[in-house]
Amino acid sequence: MGQQSQGPFRYSAIWFPSRPVEGQNANWGLVGQDLSFMHSLWTDQADALMFTAGVSNRLIETDAIMPDSGQPYPSELWNAHVGLMYRRQFDNGWIAGGGVSFGSASDHPFASIHEMEIGMNAMLRIPQGEHNAWVFTLMYSPMSEIAFPIPGVAFSWNPSDEFHMNVGLPFQVTYKPTKQWLYTAMYMPIHTIHVKAKYLFGERLGAFVAYDWSSEVYELADRVVDNERFFMYDERATVGLEASLAKFATATVMGGYAFNRYSYQATSWNSTELDRVNVDPGPFVAAQLIIRY
Repeated sequence: MGQQSQGPFRYSAIWFPSRPVEGQNANWGLVGQDLSFMHSLWTDQADALMFTAGVSNRLIETDAIMPDSGQPYPSELWNAHVGLMYRRQFDNGWIAGGGVSFGSASDHPFASIHEMEIGMNAMLRIPQGEHNAWVFTLMYSPMSEIAFPIPGVAFSWNPSDEFHMNVGLPFQVTYKPTKQWLYTAMYMPIHTIHVKAKYLFGERLGAFVAYDWSSEVYELADRVVDNERFFMYDERATVGLEASLAKFATATVMGGYAFNRYSYQATSWNSTELDRVNVDPGPFVAAQLIIRY
């Protein structure tokens, strides 16, 4: 009989103080919270079945108006989802897996079937030599920038314990030249970039600087066009401290500057933008707690 184990619990909170909205006599501020966890339902030498769940909330304080429709800017946004992930390792070293999730990302989540979505992903890892591998992926998330299945091919190159790179899509690189320094970078289409440099003072404390370009996508319940979605973008420069409180817990405090902040409604990320709202740059503070249980 398989063994049951549990996995990580993650909670984070962020605060963007109120800043002016370009072209309007209005300000915009946000408090966001994110909660997610993963639980292993079944694990043995070849198979693993995991349950995932998460919920995000964005509380927005603003008097801004979306200029084309004349509607008030959303004051609250949610993203809630549950899912299952399965992975199998074959005798020849190949690893295959996939997952499915169900959820809703909206100002009124689960208000109707039109505010619900199903996401899916699949992966196949084929070893090449002792350390390297080809990785084939297929990802579909209706609440991503690209709302159709995205195929990915990457070569996982591991020339040493200090260096790892996924060459292809998704792109990822990790470099640890010394015991103190760790560099990471990641890219996913279209506007997902993460770059981070971390310095370790010891086993329990580290400081870091990071740059992120990210997006969030929602379906507003009162949208006129059914396939129209609400896009939010920003870029962030961050500094922070990360501390291991125990073997099973890590806490992070951070702050920085957010810029290139805007939102709009459109049927896709590259279609005609409606209701575009630009927010002035400004500071933010955030905290995160990860518990491995």
